[in-house]
Amino acid sequence: MGKHAFSLKTIYLAALTAVFAVSFFAFVAFDLYSQQKQTEQAMLEEARTFAREMDAVWQFMDNQQNVINYTSDGTYEFKGLHCSVVGKSIGKLFSAGSDYAIRYTNFNPRSEQDIPDEFESEALGAFYADRSVTEYYGVADYQGEDRFRYLQALEVDNSCLECHGDPVGELDITDHEKEGWTLDSVGGAISIVIPLDQQQGAMRDNVIRDVAYFFMITVFIGLVIYVVTTVFVLRPLGGMHVAFGELKQGRLGASISQRFAAKEVRHLVVGFNDMAAELRGMYEHLESQVQERTVDLREANALLERQRDKLEQLNADLAQETQFKSDLLSMVNHELRTPLTSIITFAQISREACDPANEHDRRSWEEIEKNSQILLNMINNMLDIARSDAGSMKATCEPMDLGDVAASVKATMAPLARKYDVTFRTKVTSDVPLVNGDYEKTTRMLENLASNAIKFTPDGGSVELRVAYDAGARTVTLSMADDGIGIAPEDQARIFERFVQVDSTSTRKYNGSGLGLALVREYGDMQGFSVSVSSELGAGSTFVITIPEDSIVDEIEGEDDV
Repeated sequence: MGKHAFSLKTIYLAALTAVFAVSFFAFVAFDLYSQQKQTEQAMLEEARTFAREMDAVWQFMDNQQNVINYTSDGTYEFKGLHCSVVGKSIGKLFSAGSDYAIRYTNFNPRSEQDIPDEFESEALGAFYADRSVTEYYGVADYQGEDRFRYLQALEVDNSCLECHGDPVGELDITDHEKEGWTLDSVGGAISIVIPLDQQQGAMRDNVIRDVAYFFMITVFIGLVIYVVTTVFVLRPLGGMHVAFGELKQGRLGASISQRFAAKEVRHLVVGFNDMAAELRGMYEHLESQVQERTVDLREANALLERQRDKLEQLNADLAQETQFKSDLLSMVNHELRTPLTSIITFAQISREACDPANEHDRRSWEEIEKNSQILLNMINNMLDIARSDAGSMKATCEPMDLGDVAASVKATMAPLARKYDVTFRTKVTSDVPLVNGDYEKTTRMLENLASNAIKFTPDGGSVELRVAYDAGARTVTLSMADDGIGIAPEDQARIFERFVQVDSTSTRKYNGSGLGLALVREYGDMQGFSVSVSSELGAGSTFVITIPEDSIVDEIEGEDDV
Protein backbone atom coordinates (compact mmCIF):
# COMPACT_ATOMS: atom_id res chain seq x y z
CA MET A 1 0.00 0.00 0.00
CA GLY A 2 2.82 2.40 0.95
CA LYS A 3 4.68 1.78 -2.33
CA HIS A 4 1.90 3.34 -4.38
CA ALA A 5 0.79 6.07 -1.94
CA PHE A 6 1.38 9.72 -2.84
CA SER A 7 2.32 12.49 -0.43
CA LEU A 8 -0.26 15.07 0.58
CA LYS A 9 1.82 17.78 -1.10
CA THR A 10 1.88 15.83 -4.37
CA ILE A 11 -1.87 15.24 -4.22
CA TYR A 12 -2.47 18.90 -3.40
CA LEU A 13 -0.26 20.15 -6.24
CA ALA A 14 -1.83 17.70 -8.68
CA ALA A 15 -5.34 18.76 -7.66
CA LEU A 16 -4.45 22.46 -7.80
CA THR A 17 -2.83 22.03 -11.22
CA ALA A 18 -5.83 20.10 -12.53
CA VAL A 19 -8.26 22.74 -11.27
CA PHE A 20 -6.10 25.50 -12.73
CA ALA A 21 -5.83 23.77 -16.12
CA VAL A 22 -9.55 23.10 -16.35
CA SER A 23 -10.39 26.64 -15.24
CA PHE A 24 -7.82 28.14 -17.62
CA PHE A 25 -9.05 26.31 -20.70
CA ALA A 26 -12.67 26.94 -19.76
CA PHE A 27 -11.93 30.66 -19.37
CA VAL A 28 -10.05 30.81 -22.68
CA ALA A 29 -12.91 29.08 -24.49
CA PHE A 30 -15.53 31.32 -22.86
CA ASP A 31 -13.53 34.51 -23.46
CA LEU A 32 -12.85 33.59 -27.07
CA TYR A 33 -16.54 32.90 -27.61
CA SER A 34 -17.52 36.18 -25.92
CA GLN A 35 -14.97 38.21 -27.91
CA GLN A 36 -16.18 36.66 -31.15
CA LYS A 37 -19.76 37.56 -30.29
CA GLN A 38 -18.73 41.11 -29.33
CA THR A 39 -16.68 41.53 -32.52
CA GLU A 40 -19.53 40.27 -34.65
CA GLN A 41 -21.96 42.60 -32.87
CA ALA A 42 -19.59 45.55 -33.36
CA MET A 43 -19.24 44.87 -37.09
CA LEU A 44 -23.00 44.42 -37.34
CA GLU A 45 -23.60 47.82 -35.74
CA GLU A 46 -20.97 49.35 -38.03
CA ALA A 47 -22.70 47.87 -41.09
CA ARG A 48 -26.09 49.06 -39.89
CA THR A 49 -24.65 52.56 -39.46
CA PHE A 50 -23.32 52.52 -43.04
CA ALA A 51 -26.73 51.31 -44.25
CA ARG A 52 -28.54 54.10 -42.40
CA GLU A 53 -26.16 56.72 -43.81
CA MET A 54 -26.62 55.45 -47.37
CA ASP A 55 -30.37 55.34 -46.85
CA ALA A 56 -30.27 58.96 -45.64
CA VAL A 57 -28.37 60.02 -48.77
CA TRP A 58 -30.87 58.10 -50.91
CA GLN A 59 -33.83 59.79 -49.24
CA PHE A 60 -32.20 63.21 -49.51
CA MET A 61 -31.64 62.83 -53.25
CA ASP A 62 -35.16 61.52 -53.73
CA ASN A 63 -36.59 64.52 -51.89
CA GLN A 64 -34.46 67.00 -53.93
CA GLN A 65 -35.41 65.72 -57.41
CA ASN A 66 -37.75 68.66 -58.08
CA VAL A 67 -35.09 71.16 -57.06
CA ILE A 68 -32.55 69.46 -59.28
CA ASN A 69 -34.68 68.87 -62.38
CA TYR A 70 -36.78 72.10 -62.52
CA THR A 71 -35.29 75.40 -63.66
CA SER A 72 -36.03 78.71 -62.03
CA ASP A 73 -38.74 79.43 -64.54
CA GLY A 74 -40.47 76.10 -63.82
CA THR A 75 -39.21 74.19 -66.85
CA TYR A 76 -38.54 70.44 -66.20
CA GLU A 77 -35.08 69.41 -67.33
CA PHE A 78 -33.93 65.95 -66.17
CA LYS A 79 -30.32 66.16 -65.07
CA GLY A 80 -29.74 62.39 -64.67
CA LEU A 81 -28.87 62.82 -61.00
CA HIS A 82 -31.44 60.48 -59.49
CA CYS A 83 -31.17 58.63 -56.15
CA SER A 84 -29.75 55.31 -57.43
CA VAL A 85 -26.99 57.05 -59.38
CA VAL A 86 -25.99 59.06 -56.33
CA GLY A 87 -26.08 56.02 -54.01
CA LYS A 88 -23.98 53.86 -56.29
CA SER A 89 -21.53 56.70 -56.91
CA ILE A 90 -21.06 57.35 -53.20
CA GLY A 91 -20.57 53.59 -52.64
CA LYS A 92 -17.84 53.45 -55.30
CA LEU A 93 -16.12 56.54 -53.90
CA PHE A 94 -16.23 55.10 -50.35
CA SER A 95 -14.96 51.70 -51.46
CA ALA A 96 -12.12 53.06 -53.59
CA GLY A 97 -8.73 52.72 -51.89
CA SER A 98 -10.07 50.73 -48.87
CA ASP A 99 -11.03 47.18 -47.93
CA TYR A 100 -14.63 48.29 -47.44
CA ALA A 101 -17.22 47.81 -50.18
CA ILE A 102 -20.70 49.32 -50.51
CA ARG A 103 -22.96 48.56 -53.43
CA TYR A 104 -26.57 47.85 -54.42
CA THR A 105 -27.69 44.52 -55.85
CA ASN A 106 -30.85 42.69 -56.94
CA PHE A 107 -32.01 39.80 -59.04
CA ASN A 108 -32.08 40.89 -62.73
CA PRO A 109 -30.45 44.30 -62.13
CA ARG A 110 -30.30 47.03 -64.80
CA SER A 111 -26.48 47.03 -64.63
CA GLU A 112 -24.22 43.98 -64.86
CA GLN A 113 -22.09 45.47 -62.08
CA ASP A 114 -25.03 44.93 -59.70
CA ILE A 115 -25.39 41.17 -60.36
CA PRO A 116 -25.37 39.44 -56.95
CA ASP A 117 -22.68 36.94 -55.95
CA GLU A 118 -23.41 33.69 -54.05
CA PHE A 119 -23.77 35.24 -50.57
CA GLU A 120 -25.87 38.12 -51.91
CA SER A 121 -28.09 35.66 -53.77
CA GLU A 122 -28.73 33.77 -50.52
CA ALA A 123 -29.65 37.04 -48.80
CA LEU A 124 -31.98 38.15 -51.61
CA GLY A 125 -33.60 34.72 -51.60
CA ALA A 126 -34.27 35.10 -47.86
CA PHE A 127 -35.75 38.58 -48.38
CA TYR A 128 -38.04 37.42 -51.19
CA ALA A 129 -39.09 34.28 -49.27
CA ASP A 130 -40.02 36.12 -46.08
CA ARG A 131 -40.80 39.86 -46.15
CA SER A 132 -40.29 40.03 -42.39
CA VAL A 133 -36.57 39.35 -42.93
CA THR A 134 -34.93 42.75 -43.51
CA GLU A 135 -31.22 42.00 -42.96
CA TYR A 136 -28.80 39.14 -43.63
CA TYR A 137 -25.21 38.94 -42.38
CA GLY A 138 -22.30 36.68 -41.56
CA VAL A 139 -18.63 35.97 -42.25
CA ALA A 140 -18.23 34.80 -45.85
CA ASP A 141 -15.75 34.78 -48.70
CA TYR A 142 -15.25 38.01 -50.66
CA GLN A 143 -12.67 38.10 -53.43
CA GLY A 144 -10.75 35.20 -51.85
CA GLU A 145 -10.74 36.50 -48.25
CA ASP A 146 -13.06 36.12 -45.29
CA ARG A 147 -14.99 39.34 -44.70
CA PHE A 148 -17.98 40.38 -42.64
CA ARG A 149 -20.86 40.80 -45.08
CA TYR A 150 -24.12 42.60 -44.46
CA LEU A 151 -27.18 43.04 -46.68
CA GLN A 152 -30.25 45.14 -45.86
CA ALA A 153 -33.44 44.89 -47.90
CA LEU A 154 -34.57 48.10 -49.68
CA GLU A 155 -38.20 49.03 -49.24
CA VAL A 156 -40.26 50.22 -52.24
CA ASP A 157 -42.14 53.54 -51.81
CA ASN A 158 -44.18 55.69 -54.21
CA SER A 159 -41.13 57.53 -55.53
CA CYS A 160 -39.63 54.19 -56.58
CA LEU A 161 -42.70 53.27 -58.61
CA GLU A 162 -42.10 56.21 -61.02
CA CYS A 163 -39.14 54.33 -62.49
CA HIS A 164 -39.83 50.72 -61.49
CA GLY A 165 -43.63 50.39 -61.30
CA ASP A 166 -46.30 49.58 -63.85
CA PRO A 167 -46.75 49.12 -66.68
CA VAL A 168 -44.11 46.46 -67.13
CA GLY A 169 -41.78 47.12 -70.08
CA GLU A 170 -42.56 50.84 -70.39
CA LEU A 171 -39.45 53.03 -70.57
CA ASP A 172 -38.89 55.23 -67.55
CA ILE A 173 -37.23 58.61 -67.46
CA THR A 174 -33.78 56.97 -67.68
CA ASP A 175 -34.79 54.97 -70.78
CA HIS A 176 -34.89 51.64 -68.86
CA GLU A 177 -37.84 49.27 -68.95
CA LYS A 178 -39.99 49.31 -65.84
CA GLU A 179 -40.06 46.09 -63.72
CA GLY A 180 -43.65 46.37 -62.51
CA TRP A 181 -42.84 46.75 -58.81
CA THR A 182 -45.49 47.35 -56.20
CA LEU A 183 -45.28 48.70 -52.68
CA ASP A 184 -44.96 45.06 -51.45
CA SER A 185 -42.00 44.28 -53.70
CA VAL A 186 -38.38 43.98 -52.57
CA GLY A 187 -36.37 46.77 -54.12
CA GLY A 188 -33.10 44.88 -53.95
CA ALA A 189 -30.59 45.28 -51.15
CA ILE A 190 -27.63 47.36 -50.09
CA SER A 191 -24.55 45.13 -49.73
CA ILE A 192 -21.80 46.17 -47.32
CA VAL A 193 -18.43 44.38 -46.93
CA ILE A 194 -16.31 45.08 -43.83
CA PRO A 195 -12.72 43.73 -43.44
CA LEU A 196 -12.00 41.45 -40.49
CA ASP A 197 -8.33 42.22 -39.95
CA GLN A 198 -8.78 45.17 -37.62
CA GLN A 199 -11.60 43.60 -35.63
CA GLN A 200 -9.85 40.22 -35.38
CA GLY A 201 -6.64 41.92 -34.28
CA ALA A 202 -8.53 43.78 -31.58
CA MET A 203 -10.28 40.57 -30.55
CA ARG A 204 -6.95 38.72 -30.38
CA ASP A 205 -5.41 41.47 -28.27
CA ASN A 206 -8.40 41.40 -25.91
CA VAL A 207 -8.21 37.62 -25.55
CA ILE A 208 -4.46 37.71 -24.88
CA ARG A 209 -4.94 40.47 -22.31
CA ASP A 210 -7.79 38.63 -20.56
CA VAL A 211 -5.90 35.32 -20.56
CA ALA A 212 -2.76 36.93 -19.19
CA TYR A 213 -4.74 38.66 -16.45
CA PHE A 214 -6.57 35.44 -15.58
CA PHE A 215 -3.30 33.51 -15.58
CA MET A 216 -1.60 35.96 -13.23
CA ILE A 217 -4.58 36.08 -10.87
CA THR A 218 -4.87 32.29 -10.84
CA VAL A 219 -1.14 31.79 -10.23
CA PHE A 220 -1.21 34.35 -7.45
CA ILE A 221 -4.21 32.70 -5.78
CA GLY A 222 -2.61 29.26 -6.19
CA LEU A 223 0.64 30.46 -4.63
CA VAL A 224 -1.22 32.01 -1.71
CA ILE A 225 -3.21 28.80 -1.14
CA TYR A 226 -0.05 26.71 -1.46
CA VAL A 227 1.92 28.84 1.00
CA VAL A 228 -0.94 28.92 3.52
CA THR A 229 -1.52 25.18 3.24
CA THR A 230 2.20 24.42 3.49
CA VAL A 231 2.72 26.58 6.56
CA PHE A 232 -0.45 25.71 8.47
CA VAL A 233 -1.10 22.12 7.37
CA LEU A 234 1.72 20.38 5.49
CA ARG A 235 4.58 21.54 7.71
CA PRO A 236 2.91 20.38 10.98
CA LEU A 237 1.98 17.09 9.32
CA GLY A 238 5.60 16.70 8.20
CA GLY A 239 6.65 17.26 11.79
CA MET A 240 4.23 14.52 12.85
CA HIS A 241 5.76 12.19 10.26
CA VAL A 242 9.26 12.82 11.65
CA ALA A 243 8.02 12.37 15.22
CA PHE A 244 6.33 9.07 14.36
CA GLY A 245 9.61 7.89 12.84
CA GLU A 246 11.42 8.74 16.08
CA LEU A 247 8.80 6.84 18.09
CA LYS A 248 9.24 3.85 15.80
CA GLN A 249 12.98 3.89 16.55
CA GLY A 250 12.30 3.99 20.29
CA ARG A 251 13.02 7.68 20.94
CA LEU A 252 10.04 8.43 23.16
CA GLY A 253 11.08 12.04 23.77
CA ALA A 254 9.72 13.11 20.38
CA SER A 255 7.23 15.99 20.31
CA ILE A 256 5.74 18.36 17.72
CA SER A 257 5.62 22.15 17.81
CA GLN A 258 2.15 23.71 17.63
CA ARG A 259 3.44 26.91 16.03
CA PHE A 260 1.51 27.97 12.89
CA ALA A 261 -0.65 24.83 13.09
CA ALA A 262 -4.27 25.23 12.07
CA LYS A 263 -7.00 24.46 14.59
CA GLU A 264 -7.76 20.99 13.25
CA VAL A 265 -4.07 20.11 12.87
CA ARG A 266 -3.38 21.54 16.33
CA HIS A 267 -5.80 18.97 17.78
CA LEU A 268 -3.80 16.20 16.08
CA VAL A 269 -0.53 17.65 17.37
CA VAL A 270 -1.86 17.90 20.92
CA GLY A 271 -3.16 14.34 20.72
CA PHE A 272 0.21 13.08 19.47
CA ASN A 273 2.15 14.93 22.19
CA ASP A 274 -0.21 13.53 24.85
CA MET A 275 0.23 10.03 23.44
CA ALA A 276 4.02 10.41 23.41
CA ALA A 277 3.97 11.62 27.02
CA GLU A 278 1.81 8.67 28.03
CA LEU A 279 4.17 6.28 26.26
CA ARG A 280 7.12 7.81 28.11
CA GLY A 281 5.30 7.33 31.40
CA MET A 282 4.42 3.76 30.53
CA TYR A 283 8.00 3.02 29.51
CA GLU A 284 9.36 4.43 32.76
CA HIS A 285 7.23 1.97 34.73
CA LEU A 286 7.55 -0.85 32.22
CA GLU A 287 10.45 -2.61 33.93
CA SER A 288 8.71 -2.89 37.29
CA GLN A 289 5.51 -3.94 35.55
CA VAL A 290 7.41 -6.61 33.64
CA GLN A 291 8.85 -7.97 36.86
CA GLU A 292 5.42 -8.05 38.46
CA ARG A 293 3.93 -9.75 35.43
CA THR A 294 6.80 -12.25 35.40
CA VAL A 295 6.10 -13.21 39.01
CA ASP A 296 2.39 -13.50 38.25
CA LEU A 297 3.15 -15.61 35.20
CA ARG A 298 5.34 -17.97 37.20
CA GLU A 299 2.63 -18.39 39.81
CA ALA A 300 0.06 -18.98 37.09
CA ASN A 301 2.31 -21.56 35.43
CA ALA A 302 2.79 -23.34 38.73
CA LEU A 303 -0.96 -23.35 39.28
CA LEU A 304 -1.49 -24.71 35.77
CA GLU A 305 1.04 -27.47 36.43
CA ARG A 306 -0.83 -28.48 39.57
CA GLN A 307 -4.15 -28.38 37.74
CA ARG A 308 -2.70 -30.45 34.92
CA ASP A 309 -1.46 -33.06 37.35
CA LYS A 310 -4.90 -33.20 38.91
CA LEU A 311 -6.56 -33.51 35.51
CA GLU A 312 -4.20 -36.29 34.50
CA GLN A 313 -5.01 -38.14 37.71
CA LEU A 314 -8.72 -37.58 37.18
CA ASN A 315 -8.45 -38.81 33.59
CA ALA A 316 -6.58 -41.89 34.75
CA ASP A 317 -9.19 -42.57 37.43
CA LEU A 318 -11.98 -41.98 34.94
CA ALA A 319 -10.39 -44.30 32.39
CA GLN A 320 -9.98 -46.94 35.07
CA GLU A 321 -13.59 -46.55 36.18
CA THR A 322 -14.77 -46.66 32.57
CA GLN A 323 -12.77 -49.80 31.91
CA PHE A 324 -14.04 -51.36 35.11
CA LYS A 325 -17.61 -50.48 34.20
CA SER A 326 -17.16 -51.85 30.71
CA ASP A 327 -15.56 -55.05 31.98
CA LEU A 328 -18.21 -55.48 34.65
CA LEU A 329 -21.02 -54.83 32.19
CA SER A 330 -19.58 -57.25 29.67
CA MET A 331 -19.00 -59.89 32.32
CA VAL A 332 -22.44 -59.56 33.88
CA ASN A 333 -24.19 -59.54 30.50
CA HIS A 334 -22.18 -62.49 29.28
CA GLU A 335 -22.88 -64.47 32.44
CA LEU A 336 -26.58 -63.64 32.15
CA ARG A 337 -27.01 -64.54 28.48
CA THR A 338 -26.12 -68.21 28.95
CA PRO A 339 -28.65 -68.96 31.71
CA LEU A 340 -31.29 -66.81 29.95
CA THR A 341 -30.84 -68.80 26.76
CA SER A 342 -31.22 -71.98 28.76
CA ILE A 343 -34.33 -70.65 30.51
CA ILE A 344 -35.91 -69.69 27.17
CA THR A 345 -35.14 -73.10 25.69
CA PHE A 346 -36.41 -74.93 28.81
CA ALA A 347 -39.58 -72.80 28.84
CA GLN A 348 -40.26 -73.58 25.17
CA ILE A 349 -39.77 -77.32 25.75
CA SER A 350 -41.91 -77.29 28.89
CA ARG A 351 -44.67 -75.28 27.16
CA GLU A 352 -44.78 -77.74 24.29
CA ALA A 353 -44.66 -80.77 26.64
CA CYS A 354 -47.34 -79.65 29.08
CA ASP A 355 -50.83 -81.10 29.07
CA PRO A 356 -53.02 -79.16 26.59
CA ALA A 357 -55.82 -79.31 29.10
CA ASN A 358 -53.67 -77.58 31.70
CA GLU A 359 -54.11 -73.97 30.53
CA HIS A 360 -52.57 -72.55 33.70
CA ASP A 361 -49.22 -74.33 33.20
CA ARG A 362 -49.09 -73.40 29.51
CA ARG A 363 -49.66 -69.68 30.25
CA SER A 364 -47.04 -69.78 33.01
CA TRP A 365 -44.40 -71.23 30.67
CA GLU A 366 -45.35 -68.65 27.99
CA GLU A 367 -44.95 -65.82 30.52
CA ILE A 368 -41.54 -67.14 31.53
CA GLU A 369 -40.49 -67.42 27.87
CA LYS A 370 -41.79 -63.93 27.01
CA ASN A 371 -40.11 -62.12 29.90
CA SER A 372 -36.88 -64.03 29.39
CA GLN A 373 -36.86 -63.02 25.73
CA ILE A 374 -37.43 -59.37 26.71
CA LEU A 375 -34.61 -59.53 29.22
CA LEU A 376 -32.31 -61.14 26.64
CA ASN A 377 -33.05 -58.34 24.18
CA MET A 378 -32.24 -55.74 26.84
CA ILE A 379 -28.94 -57.49 27.57
CA ASN A 380 -28.09 -57.59 23.86
CA ASN A 381 -28.82 -53.87 23.60
CA MET A 382 -26.61 -53.11 26.58
CA LEU A 383 -23.79 -55.19 25.09
CA ASP A 384 -24.06 -53.29 21.80
CA ILE A 385 -23.98 -49.97 23.65
CA ALA A 386 -20.83 -51.10 25.47
CA ARG A 387 -19.22 -52.11 22.16
CA SER A 388 -20.20 -48.77 20.62
CA ASP A 389 -18.64 -46.84 23.49
CA ALA A 390 -15.49 -48.93 23.18
CA GLY A 391 -15.37 -48.27 19.42
CA SER A 392 -15.39 -51.95 18.55
CA MET A 393 -18.83 -52.06 16.89
CA LYS A 394 -18.65 -51.68 13.11
CA ALA A 395 -21.03 -52.36 10.26
CA THR A 396 -20.20 -54.97 7.62
CA CYS A 397 -22.05 -53.79 4.52
CA GLU A 398 -22.78 -56.25 1.74
CA PRO A 399 -25.69 -56.85 -0.65
CA MET A 400 -28.78 -58.05 1.20
CA ASP A 401 -32.40 -58.89 0.33
CA LEU A 402 -34.76 -56.83 2.43
CA GLY A 403 -37.46 -59.46 1.85
CA ASP A 404 -35.32 -61.95 3.80
CA VAL A 405 -34.80 -59.35 6.52
CA ALA A 406 -38.55 -58.77 6.80
CA ALA A 407 -39.23 -62.52 6.94
CA SER A 408 -36.66 -62.96 9.73
CA VAL A 409 -38.19 -60.09 11.71
CA LYS A 410 -41.66 -61.57 11.29
CA ALA A 411 -40.50 -64.99 12.46
CA THR A 412 -38.99 -63.44 15.59
CA MET A 413 -41.65 -60.89 16.49
CA ALA A 414 -44.88 -62.70 15.51
CA PRO A 415 -44.89 -64.92 18.65
CA LEU A 416 -44.32 -61.86 20.84
CA ALA A 417 -47.16 -60.06 19.08
CA ARG A 418 -49.54 -62.98 19.62
CA LYS A 419 -48.73 -62.99 23.33
CA TYR A 420 -49.75 -59.31 23.48
CA ASP A 421 -52.84 -59.97 21.34
CA VAL A 422 -51.41 -57.68 18.62
CA THR A 423 -51.55 -58.44 14.89
CA PHE A 424 -48.12 -58.22 13.24
CA ARG A 425 -47.90 -58.01 9.43
CA THR A 426 -45.14 -57.42 6.92
CA LYS A 427 -45.41 -56.31 3.29
CA VAL A 428 -42.56 -56.03 0.80
CA THR A 429 -43.32 -54.55 -2.63
CA SER A 430 -41.94 -56.47 -5.57
CA ASP A 431 -39.80 -53.64 -6.97
CA VAL A 432 -37.59 -53.39 -3.88
CA PRO A 433 -33.95 -53.79 -5.06
CA LEU A 434 -31.00 -55.30 -3.26
CA VAL A 435 -29.20 -52.86 -0.99
CA ASN A 436 -25.80 -52.68 0.64
CA GLY A 437 -26.05 -53.00 4.41
CA ASP A 438 -25.31 -55.04 7.52
CA TYR A 439 -27.89 -57.83 7.61
CA GLU A 440 -27.64 -58.42 11.36
CA LYS A 441 -27.79 -54.75 12.36
CA THR A 442 -30.65 -54.01 9.94
CA THR A 443 -32.56 -56.95 11.42
CA ARG A 444 -31.86 -55.68 14.95
CA MET A 445 -33.08 -52.21 13.96
CA LEU A 446 -36.41 -53.60 12.75
CA GLU A 447 -36.73 -55.97 15.74
CA ASN A 448 -36.20 -53.07 18.16
CA LEU A 449 -38.77 -50.97 16.32
CA ALA A 450 -41.24 -53.88 16.21
CA SER A 451 -40.71 -54.71 19.90
CA ASN A 452 -41.24 -51.08 20.82
CA ALA A 453 -44.40 -50.87 18.68
CA ILE A 454 -45.86 -54.11 20.13
CA LYS A 455 -45.25 -53.00 23.72
CA PHE A 456 -47.07 -49.70 23.24
CA THR A 457 -49.97 -51.03 21.17
CA PRO A 458 -53.08 -52.00 23.18
CA ASP A 459 -54.72 -55.42 22.91
CA GLY A 460 -56.40 -55.96 19.56
CA GLY A 461 -54.14 -53.45 17.82
CA SER A 462 -51.88 -54.00 14.82
CA VAL A 463 -48.29 -53.40 13.77
CA GLU A 464 -47.17 -53.44 10.13
CA LEU A 465 -43.71 -53.50 8.57
CA ARG A 466 -43.73 -52.09 5.02
CA VAL A 467 -40.75 -52.23 2.68
CA ALA A 468 -41.13 -50.11 -0.48
CA TYR A 469 -39.06 -48.55 -3.27
CA ASP A 470 -39.59 -44.89 -4.27
CA ALA A 471 -38.59 -44.72 -7.95
CA GLY A 472 -38.86 -40.93 -8.06
CA ALA A 473 -36.56 -40.32 -5.10
CA ARG A 474 -34.47 -43.47 -5.80
CA THR A 475 -34.71 -44.53 -2.16
CA VAL A 476 -35.92 -47.60 -0.23
CA THR A 477 -38.04 -47.08 2.88
CA LEU A 478 -38.70 -49.49 5.77
CA SER A 479 -41.74 -48.28 7.74
CA MET A 480 -42.87 -49.67 11.10
CA ALA A 481 -46.43 -48.40 11.70
CA ASP A 482 -48.66 -49.08 14.71
CA ASP A 483 -51.98 -47.83 16.06
CA GLY A 484 -50.75 -47.57 19.62
CA ILE A 485 -50.68 -44.75 22.15
CA GLY A 486 -48.48 -42.42 20.04
CA ILE A 487 -45.75 -39.97 21.04
CA ALA A 488 -46.18 -36.32 22.01
CA PRO A 489 -44.56 -33.82 19.59
CA GLU A 490 -42.26 -32.44 22.27
CA ASP A 491 -40.89 -35.93 22.97
CA GLN A 492 -40.24 -37.00 19.38
CA ALA A 493 -36.92 -35.17 19.17
CA ARG A 494 -35.37 -36.97 22.16
CA ILE A 495 -36.68 -40.53 21.95
CA PHE A 496 -33.53 -41.59 20.09
CA GLU A 497 -31.33 -40.58 23.03
CA ARG A 498 -29.94 -43.22 25.35
CA PHE A 499 -31.92 -44.17 28.46
CA VAL A 500 -34.82 -41.89 27.49
CA GLN A 501 -38.31 -43.23 28.27
CA VAL A 502 -41.06 -40.77 27.44
CA ASP A 503 -44.00 -42.89 28.72
CA SER A 504 -44.49 -43.35 32.48
CA THR A 505 -48.24 -43.90 32.54
CA SER A 506 -50.09 -47.00 33.61
CA THR A 507 -50.66 -47.92 29.98
CA ARG A 508 -47.08 -49.15 29.61
CA LYS A 509 -46.91 -52.92 29.73
CA TYR A 510 -43.18 -53.25 30.29
CA ASN A 511 -40.39 -51.13 31.64
CA GLY A 512 -37.55 -50.95 29.13
CA SER A 513 -33.96 -49.81 29.33
CA GLY A 514 -34.41 -46.86 26.96
CA LEU A 515 -31.69 -48.18 24.63
CA GLY A 516 -33.72 -49.73 21.79
CA LEU A 517 -34.36 -46.58 19.76
CA ALA A 518 -30.88 -45.22 20.52
CA LEU A 519 -29.41 -48.37 18.96
CA VAL A 520 -31.74 -48.00 15.96
CA ARG A 521 -30.27 -44.54 15.30
CA GLU A 522 -26.67 -45.71 15.83
CA TYR A 523 -27.12 -48.78 13.59
CA GLY A 524 -28.62 -46.52 10.90
CA ASP A 525 -25.75 -44.00 11.09
CA MET A 526 -23.21 -46.82 10.74
CA GLN A 527 -24.80 -47.91 7.45
CA GLY A 528 -25.64 -44.46 6.07
CA PHE A 529 -29.39 -44.90 6.69
CA SER A 530 -31.61 -42.15 8.13
CA VAL A 531 -34.30 -42.73 10.77
CA SER A 532 -37.34 -40.51 11.32
CA VAL A 533 -40.62 -40.68 13.21
CA SER A 534 -44.10 -39.25 12.76
CA SER A 535 -46.64 -39.70 15.51
CA GLU A 536 -49.78 -38.33 17.09
CA LEU A 537 -51.00 -39.01 20.61
CA GLY A 538 -53.72 -41.65 20.58
CA ALA A 539 -53.33 -42.31 16.84
CA GLY A 540 -50.17 -44.42 16.68
CA SER A 541 -46.62 -43.93 15.40
CA THR A 542 -44.67 -44.59 12.22
CA PHE A 543 -40.91 -45.03 12.25
CA VAL A 544 -39.24 -44.80 8.82
CA ILE A 545 -35.77 -46.04 7.88
CA THR A 546 -34.66 -44.46 4.58
CA ILE A 547 -31.95 -46.18 2.53
CA PRO A 548 -30.34 -43.70 0.08
CA GLU A 549 -29.70 -44.22 -3.62
CA ASP A 550 -25.98 -44.87 -3.24
CA SER A 551 -26.75 -47.99 -1.15
CA ILE A 552 -28.96 -49.56 -3.88
CA VAL A 553 -27.23 -52.31 -5.87
CA ASP A 554 -30.03 -53.94 -7.87
CA GLU A 555 -33.77 -53.79 -8.64
CA ILE A 556 -36.30 -56.64 -8.62
CA GLU A 557 -39.55 -56.66 -10.57
CA GLY A 558 -42.79 -58.22 -9.31
CA GLU A 559 -44.56 -58.06 -5.94
CA ASP A 560 -44.24 -60.15 -2.82
CA ASP A 561 -46.35 -60.18 0.37
CA VAL A 562 -44.73 -61.85 3.36
